[in-house]
Order: sequence, then structure tokens, then C-alpha cells
Amino acid sequence: MAAHKEHAGHAHRHGKDCGHTAVQHGDHTDYMHDGHVHRVHGDHVDECDGRGKS
Repeated sequence: MAAHKEHAGHAHRHGKDCGHTAVQHGDHTDYMHDGHVHRVHGDHVDECDGRGKS
């Protein structure tokens, strides 16, 4: 399994009603954010490639 690419310094919390478009990807939800995709991963946010992979 490849390492996750963490989006460092991301203070915004994604979730219900966070203001970003949510996209369901199998077992998780991705959030469209400033032209890229974020995936909540524990206590941080990963960059997601849009196919549900981070």
C-alpha cells in the first residue's frame, strides 16, 4: 500500500455542512476543496486522487 500524501497545515475540518462538495467513494467521503480533493484520515487530511485513493 502506498503512503498517504498528507495535506499539511490544513486547519479546516471537513464534514457535514462544512461548505465543500462531498463525494461518496466507497467506504469514505471525499471533499472538493480549492480545485483538488481531500479525504479525512484520522486526525488529518490527505490529498485524494479522485478515484478514492490517497
